[in-house]
Amino acid sequence: PARLGRPAAAPPCPPEQVRPLWVGRADAAHPVSIDIGACNALEIRYDFFPEKEWPALSKRVRKIAPRAMQVGTIRLERDGGKFPDNEAGKRIPLWSKILAEGDVPEWLDLEQDCLYDFKNLKNLADLRKTRVLVSQHNFLRIPSQQELDDFARDCLRVKADGLKIAAMSNGDTDCERLYKFARIHSQNFELFAAFGMGETGKASRVWSLKEGANLTYGSIGQAQAPGQVDVLKMARAIQELPGLTTPADVLNSFAKL
Repeated sequence: PARLGRPAAAPPCPPEQVRPLWVGRADAAHPVSIDIGACNALEIRYDFFPEKEWPALSKRVRKIAPRAMQVGTIRLERDGGKFPDNEAGKRIPLWSKILAEGDVPEWLDLEQDCLYDFKNLKNLADLRKTRVLVSQHNFLRIPSQQELDDFARDCLRVKADGLKIAAMSNGDTDCERLYKFARIHSQNFELFAAFGMGETGKASRVWSLKEGANLTYGSIGQAQAPGQVDVLKMARAIQELPGLTTPADVLNSFAKL
């Protein structure tokens, strides 16, 4: 499958960060403008915004970042979001409204434990030539190699276009499993992200790109996940990545800015 020519850093777009840009109260020197300019992908976290604003969000984000690929997400509470877990099965009509607009995200994110909705979401997405990424979030640990392989097989079984896993790293060597996972499975997906959360997972947000991933996530302003790194630091490390030889080099690059 086709792959992006350069890694994509996709920070979420929370309301308090982007509203000044929408209403013309921020210029190119505004810190949020600078952060957004460092990204070639942006995650639209619909669950951060009032539902009545959802259909217009893609157009608004496109206005302030016309060249950035968009990843649309309605994140559940159990996965670190704000959308109620007990309403997980009610998101298809909401996606339908979002996808009925003139501007829509290039990608949508659906959690692995909601694959019962995958076919319906994929049918909606295909009408707009939007692709679907399947994600897994583990706030306790990095899964075993067998569990990771099973996740990839789940994604391939439903013919997902992309895969994302973010899992809590509890030690300096934990992310090695994610790197092996990326080396084995990344070529099977158009978008692939596999990184650790937490302090010992920080380097993996960039080093995973060296191991085969082509998507990673940073932060605009306040971090939205444990161990998330500011996008300007990540952008600099990604630029330096060809010359870096270890994950520790990534941390040294972060420290420069």
